[in-house]
Amino acid sequence: MVEAVVEEWFVAVGDHVALDQVICAIETDKSVVEMTTPFAGTVLQLGGEAGATIAVGEPLIIVGENGEVPQSPAVGNAPESSSAELSVNPVSHSAQPPQSGQAGDVRSPVLRRLAEALDVRVDDLVGSGHAGQITRADIEAAAAAPVPQRAAATPAGVLAPSRVVRAMPKVRRAAREQGIDLQTMIGSGPAGAVLLDDLSGGTVALPLEHRERLSPLRRAIGQHLTESVTTIPQFTSMVDVDVTALLETRKALQAREGVPIPLDALIMGLLVPVLRDHPRMNSSLDEGAGEIVLHERFDIGVAVDTPDGLIVPVVRDAHQCSTTALAAEILRLAAAARDRSIPPTALTGATCTLNNVGAVGLEQGTPILPVGTTAIIAPGRARPVVSLQNGVPVERSVMTMSATFDHRVVDGGDAGRFLTQLRDHLQVPAIGFL
Repeated sequence: MVEAVVEEWFVAVGDHVALDQVICAIETDKSVVEMTTPFAGTVLQLGGEAGATIAVGEPLIIVGENGEVPQSPAVGNAPESSSAELSVNPVSHSAQPPQSGQAGDVRSPVLRRLAEALDVRVDDLVGSGHAGQITRADIEAAAAAPVPQRAAATPAGVLAPSRVVRAMPKVRRAAREQGIDLQTMIGSGPAGAVLLDDLSGGTVALPLEHRERLSPLRRAIGQHLTESVTTIPQFTSMVDVDVTALLETRKALQAREGVPIPLDALIMGLLVPVLRDHPRMNSSLDEGAGEIVLHERFDIGVAVDTPDGLIVPVVRDAHQCSTTALAAEILRLAAAARDRSIPPTALTGATCTLNNVGAVGLEQGTPILPVGTTAIIAPGRARPVVSLQNGVPVERSVMTMSATFDHRVVDGGDAGRFLTQLRDHLQVPAIGFL
């Protein structure tokens, strides 16, 4: 992490802040983190407006003594006082909940975006969460409720363009009161945000193109993958797997446990013993030392498709987990990744990666190898295939298993032996669990 974007401020210059009070939400490369202040006192200065990018080490907020009068120096220059400065740093700060809830109490910028996307007015909602905070369930329930909890629907005959409109809640409220469809507005604010002054102009024709700011997550993904393909000689191999028995095992487990079992959990459980037998697939290359680091831990990254981009949380010590434990952990990490509440520490240190491209409908893929690992496995979508068995046509469920490898560490023969053994474990699941 070298910089962060200020998503939203919860305090303003002149406000009194208590120790460990939540002051803002910042978007790092792959998560939205609520920052707290280690100082109590009066807010003298903010390091930037909402939407500003602040580099690591630059001032985020300046807090002075209680009652100290705010000054207006240039950003980064603290007033001459006993004030304390909080800088942006890559450590996730744990936020303490507010003491009491009130209508419209939405602390998370992720939930604010969800409310906007679902066209839910949060001003009159009282949350069911701790200390009265509004939760995702509250917003989704309000979205399903009839008017007036929801905003007015798009006028009949008007086709709403599929784009995200940036506007503050007060602007959205004013637009509803004036009967203006924000989907038809082109704002004059930053990144096309609609301002109050824009509403007086009425409906404006949509442009022929629409630009979106490249998010920190998309920049991080681009930089990471560019580094991978330009520094690592990599190759992809594939093998078809009869997963009929695997799918039946999954169905039986779900019926027995009464909980959902992602296919990733079964594949991960069967992958670990294969990694034990092929240790280089669970390794990383220390190019400076000229050494291959063979990991004895099995921390498996799981690629999660989110609305903001691909995020890869890590399942720690997968070799010590049962299938149901793996399932619960994968579901937990995926939910945290999608609502951007996952801590940065959960996104590093993978020794091998699992990217289920079948979950998005693909039969196969050529995944790019995450930097610092040697193998990434990409199971595809299971499809029905008719084949002859003892001269009799039989329909089976077949999956193409793709895998990309670091050619500096392993060769084609290594990849073939690894994928063949993984295929055998998936075709007869009992083998892998013995």
